[in-house]
Amino acid sequence: MNLLNIFTRYPDQEACIEHFEGVRWGDDPHCPHCGSTHVARKSEGRKIGRWNCHGCKSSFNVLSGTIFEKTRVPLQKWFMAIGLIVNAKKSLSSCQLARDLDLTQPTAWYMQ
Repeated sequence: MNLLNIFTRYPDQEACIEHFEGVRWGDDPHCPHCGSTHVARKSEGRKIGRWNCHGCKSSFNVLSGTIFEKTRVPLQKWFMAIGLIVNAKKSLSSCQLARDLDLTQPTAWYMQ
C-alpha cells in the first residue's frame, strides 16, 4: 500500500481508530486489563475511542497494551511510517523518516 492509499483510506484519527478497532477486536471488544467483554463505549468527553469496562471499572482505548499506547504521534503518521518502512527498497534512516513525516529524528528513531 502506498502513501496515497494510506492517506485516502485513513484521512483522520477517527478513521485510524475505527480501522484499528476492527482489526484488533472485530465485533467483540474486550478489556485489555481483565479480559472482560462487558464493556461500553464512553459517550461523553472530547477523547474519541474511549471504552469503560464494567468488570474492573477501568477506562481504556484500542491502543491500550500496544506499541501505540500513550503516543503523542497521530495514528495517521504511524500508519504512514509503517508504509514507508515496509515499502523501502533497502532500508530507511530515521533522519529520512523524520523529514518525510515532519517529525523529530528521535521520534522517528523510536517509531522504527
